[in-house]
Amino acid sequence: MALRVQRSVLLLAAVVLSGCGEAGIFAPAGSQTPSNPAVSQTGTQTVRQRIQQLRADQAALANGISQQQAQLNATRSQLSSDSAAYSGLVNGITSRLQTGTTPGNPDLVNQWNAAQAKLDDATLGVGRLNSLATQVTTQASVAGYLLENVRATFAVGGAVDEDHRNLRAIEGETTRSMQQIDRLIADLNAQIGRENGFLARERTNLAALSYGVNLGRLGNPPGVGRGAPTVSQRRPVPLQ
Repeated sequence: MALRVQRSVLLLAAVVLSGCGEAGIFAPAGSQTPSNPAVSQTGTQTVRQRIQQLRADQAALANGISQQQAQLNATRSQLSSDSAAYSGLVNGITSRLQTGTTPGNPDLVNQWNAAQAKLDDATLGVGRLNSLATQVTTQASVAGYLLENVRATFAVGGAVDEDHRNLRAIEGETTRSMQQIDRLIADLNAQIGRENGFLARERTNLAALSYGVNLGRLGNPPGVGRGAPTVSQRRPVPLQ
């Protein structure tokens, strides 16, 4: 009798273990391998893979912002250099015209053409700023989408505490990146506004200066108010 009971217990244990191996709720579909119900290997791997991808996306976002800030700084520097060269040329022409010279003086004509070229360079610089502003606006959309993905990953099952710590770190970095983008957009808009104002004024001034070069003295074209052309001096903008 004792022998039959022992065999029955062993048979029951075998049946229970077999059932757990085939229908465990944490086991991958189709797997026949018993799993620990406290740890989901599939879920944890999925979360970690998503975190790795999110971390890579955040690094790419930060690198893109850094490059765009560098482009803004470089364009600002070039615009400042073009503005200084333009101002020097215009001031030199104005000084010569104040004392009087021959009409259409070739030296002044060459200087006027050089000043026009610098103004054209500034126009190209504004075009680069506008293009950069478009890129940064797109970057803002990317950052917003990344932040949504980071927050959505908190709800994915199978994560451990370390996974959520990593997610919070990525969330903080992404939030800071969005703040940097906001500042970059504000800087670009302000710079573009200043440059457009400068160009509008100086195109008018340069046209009046052309009339003066043809006369050999300061003067304004018919219909333009009296007074010598002036060159707008822009305060240098500190680089970020």
